[in-house]
Amino acid sequence: MPAHNHVIRQHGAILLESLVALAVLSLCAAGTLSALEQMEATSQSLRQLLTDVRTQNDRVESASGR
Repeated sequence: MPAHNHVIRQHGAILLESLVALAVLSLCAAGTLSALEQMEATSQSLRQLLTDVRTQNDRVESASGR
């Protein structure tokens, strides 16, 4: 019977390692999605800032060209 107990422990250890690996992968995926969302928000902010700068630049050029 001791060999049988050893096999059960091995299966339990493999299951536990698999669950830990799955948890780590899930956390990595969540972190990646969060980073991508942050990058998208930053990109949108930069596009808006660029639009604002161009609008301001056009106003300055129009005012100086009069």
